[in-house]
Amino acid sequence: MAKLMRSVIGIVSNFDVEKDGYFCHAHYVRAIAKAGAFPIILPYVKADEVSAVLDQISGLVLTGGGDFPTELYGAAPHSAVQRTIPERDNFEFALARSALDRSMPVLGICRGMQILNVVGGGTIYPHTLDELPNVIDHRNGTPLDQTVHEVHLERNTKLWRLCGEQPSSFRVNSYHHQAIKQLAPEFVVSARANDGVVEAIEAPGRPFVIGVQWHPEYMYDSEPACRNLIDNFATACRSIAGEPA
Repeated sequence: MAKLMRSVIGIVSNFDVEKDGYFCHAHYVRAIAKAGAFPIILPYVKADEVSAVLDQISGLVLTGGGDFPTELYGAAPHSAVQRTIPERDNFEFALARSALDRSMPVLGICRGMQILNVVGGGTIYPHTLDELPNVIDHRNGTPLDQTVHEVHLERNTKLWRLCGEQPSSFRVNSYHHQAIKQLAPEFVVSARANDGVVEAIEAPGRPFVIGVQWHPEYMYDSEPACRNLIDNFATACRSIAGEPA
């Protein structure tokens, strides 16, 4: 009996500088596998080699992690910007640009959403608590398996449809101290928190390019909207790969 082929989705790894090793939180892998795709964890390669990486996958997850330098989005240095990893930044920014050039399905999560916006020509706040009045602390130490605040979806956006249209808001986890400042021209806002912070963006002219500020992979089993989002991402990857949806 022939084996059923599944679309391959690449998940950007994080890096432990002290241990000199790549790692990836298991929730990313488990959520993609539950959605019916085959997850692979991507180590870093040189920028001129990312095309070869993308040749092997049909979708890309830009994951959460540490900050990237403020110079990449034209802001002044800030003491709150920490844990930068130049090898990851060089790889991931080149990877995101190349994936967008190919119209590959991309799901950006937390840091990954911010990368999509910066690659698209937008900016982010280096530290929201310094620049936004009345903003809550979106990184108050609450574990990612617990919810912190509501997000409100913009009606008639792709995210609203993919999450199931109802409800139009739901509670999410939160672990970020940065946020979208100037939105990239190609994107629209598809969700916000109660304090006005942008929680999701999307590129309407593309098959599937969505960024969310929360971590839906931790909520795959507990929140239907997050499960719908990841399942529909996997479906888009299968479509690009020419597989049955």
